[in-house]
Amino acid sequence: MTETKPNIQSWDIARLTPYDKNVKKHDAAQVSKIAESIRRFKWTQPIVVDRNGVIINGHGRRLAAIELGLTQVPVWVRDDLTDEEVRAARLADNRVALSDIDADMLQEELAALNLDLTGIFDDKELNFLTADLGEMNESAFVDDLEAEIAEQVAETKREIEATDVRDVKIAKALGFSSIRGKDERVVARFMAAAEAETGLMGADAFIAHLKTLAG
Repeated sequence: MTETKPNIQSWDIARLTPYDKNVKKHDAAQVSKIAESIRRFKWTQPIVVDRNGVIINGHGRRLAAIELGLTQVPVWVRDDLTDEEVRAARLADNRVALSDIDADMLQEELAALNLDLTGIFDDKELNFLTADLGEMNESAFVDDLEAEIAEQVAETKREIEATDVRDVKIAKALGFSSIRGKDERVVARFMAAAEAETGLMGADAFIAHLKTLAG
């Protein structure tokens, strides 16, 4: 197999198209850390795109570049890949990002490094990575963990509440979008009975009547 020489170009950042089904999420804190890394150490990895300019990997780097106010970014154009290979490359990149880290080796590297990494790692991460694990305050760690779990529970509750109040297509809820013509009269009678019983109209009557049937 012939090795392809990287086709790295400088692109206007507006040319990049984020992949709309990207599974890797980047919160504001993570983007800021990537931005700080780029600011201090420049670009160590280009943003990788397919032949149409859609990002394969590097969504976080794009967001970081925007945060830094950059207009030009290095881009590796993978015009050598088929559509199927592009999809596989995206999944492979996300899978590699989930790989385990050798914490002991990382601690050794950080301990030997005479460089301020503030902004790239936050204080909690640095303290955890450089601490003597045998002397860690377990109660403090548990408190942090419980606080994180509580925040995740609260966030899940907020997401559920937001989902509860948004409108959805009735076809999505029912699992089908059409019925036979002869069954339309049955539905009409059902709706008439629901409206008469509940005193409501339309969707409100439909849901209220279903709740009574469901117990």
